[in-house]
Amino acid sequence: MPGRGAVYRFGFYGALGAISLLLAAFFLFVGYMKANAPLSVLALHGAWTVHLPEAAGRAVGISEMALALALLVGLARPGAGVAAALILILNQIVAGAVHAGLGESAALPQNAVLIALCLAVAGLHRVRVRRVRARPPAR
Repeated sequence: MPGRGAVYRFGFYGALGAISLLLAAFFLFVGYMKANAPLSVLALHGAWTVHLPEAAGRAVGISEMALALALLVGLARPGAGVAAALILILNQIVAGAVHAGLGESAALPQNAVLIALCLAVAGLHRVRVRRVRARPPAR
């Protein structure tokens, strides 16, 4: 029977991996759509980037895809995961501000959930880094 430490690690890394994978899949999809879909389709689905100049909206989509990949890299390199999660939090704060400013309050719960998930990923990576640094050196 595995010890408590093994169960803890399985749950910890399982949660970190699952949340990271789900966020990466989401941001790859929406980033791809923002980068490539016609503006009419983006407007139909409430994408906040339709309120930006088209080139800026497309750049946001490309950045979301890059950050999604950085979330996956973060599973091997925690610093990349923390940075990606924090930048995606800023992305969602801006998205929420645009939605709120335009009276599109129906989109705000999604922004809040994404911010919470990104905070969880950043926090789990920070705990992971602290635990590795706190380990005594091997003899």
